[in-house]
Amino acid sequence: MKSEFDICIIGAGMAGATIAAYLAPKGIKMALIDQCFKEKKRIVGELLQPGAVLSLEQMGLGHLLDGFDAQSVEGYALLKGHERCTIPYPGHYKGMGLHNGRFLQQIRASALENASVTQIYGKALTLIENDRNEIIGLNYRDAVTSKIGSVYAPLTITSDGFFSNFRAHLSNNQKTVTSYFIGLILKDCAMPFPKHGHVFLSGPTPFICYSISTHEVRLLIDFPGEQIPKRFLLQEHLDTNVTPYIPASMLESYQKALQEGEFKVMPNHYMPAKPIIRKGAVMLGDALNMRHPLTGGGLTAVFSDIQILSGHLLSMPDFSDTDLIHKKIEAYYRDRQSANANLNILANALYAVMSNNLLKTAVFKYLQCGGPNAQESIAILAGLNRSHVSLLKQFCFLAMFGACNLVQQNILNLPKAMKLLKDAFAIIKPLTKNELSQMAFPYRFLNKIKTAAFFDDPKNCQRP
Repeated sequence: MKSEFDICIIGAGMAGATIAAYLAPKGIKMALIDQCFKEKKRIVGELLQPGAVLSLEQMGLGHLLDGFDAQSVEGYALLKGHERCTIPYPGHYKGMGLHNGRFLQQIRASALENASVTQIYGKALTLIENDRNEIIGLNYRDAVTSKIGSVYAPLTITSDGFFSNFRAHLSNNQKTVTSYFIGLILKDCAMPFPKHGHVFLSGPTPFICYSISTHEVRLLIDFPGEQIPKRFLLQEHLDTNVTPYIPASMLESYQKALQEGEFKVMPNHYMPAKPIIRKGAVMLGDALNMRHPLTGGGLTAVFSDIQILSGHLLSMPDFSDTDLIHKKIEAYYRDRQSANANLNILANALYAVMSNNLLKTAVFKYLQCGGPNAQESIAILAGLNRSHVSLLKQFCFLAMFGACNLVQQNILNLPKAMKLLKDAFAIIKPLTKNELSQMAFPYRFLNKIKTAAFFDDPKNCQRP
């Protein structure tokens, strides 16, 4: 069939809309398909780490953070009992707290103002294949008429989020629910450290907060387990593990939010990327890869993926050569694995660490010491340092620091120190295996080291 478009994008969420906004001014003809283009209400994807902000700026999309009261974030504050410490982001780098839905509407508007983007209101149904099992387009149901329509393109990007309908055809992914986030908005709330993300470590599992507008603070409370919390269990969790540790300056806003009862609950998934490489299609965003949102690394990964995929696509003379498109897809999957491994490992490792009393105390004291180790750790969290060596080094340093601290306090703590080291190894081993073992040796390892060295310097932080 004659293709009307160069690219068909399934899903106008953060990934799909952003790649459309980036590629559209370059004359690439795209169909952007979604059931609904109205503003979404989400409780995650509201914190952009500096790495995500930097990616937007490098794509020429930094202006999309203006005009809807997004808030600057300059670093993190850790609170454990009566102890507190702050860690600034390195250099001049800043993150942003914002309303996810408002930000997405800005991105969509930027994409749709280009004549090269065709907006289609519809539900994506099935991928169209030719007799060689190559994907050549998409069937969809029109949201207004309910009629079945078709879009043909040499490349179809599936970016339809964490409930993707096309994951079974394009990946071997298995997603697991690690916990649930309960989201609240605290109005006119005075946080202990303005312009900082706050991580509260006093309870058995962490909860976090950060500003998303001038008068609003997002509070995300972790509820452990694979089952959605029932109302009475949620109330018990709040009463026991959250309310006693809310700072006095935040308590009034917090109690008002509880009385209003406008809770939003969302599952936290972990899903390593295991794509099935098929000619004519590629996966992007949460459809391909997810990690625990505790570190706010989701949009860093999404924008990094978009930069990498777009870099490969823009190097093609045109979209008529489907064999070349296929090579570019293979290169994208290879490169993104290396670029995003740290984000995936850190997110789930840090959640497990923060849910372990011995390791949680160790990480607090480790970062409280400040210095180069704290700065290197925050640069990894910020998405500015993508070196796998740096991540594994800091994790080992943390575990050894915690174990030595216990033994120095009392030699009788030796069994606790051994348990801490055992727990740390049990956390990092499966995550490292999932994220790094797919990189073949020696070529991919050497390529990974080059990427790591490049991302070590925050001044670079983009693909060479």
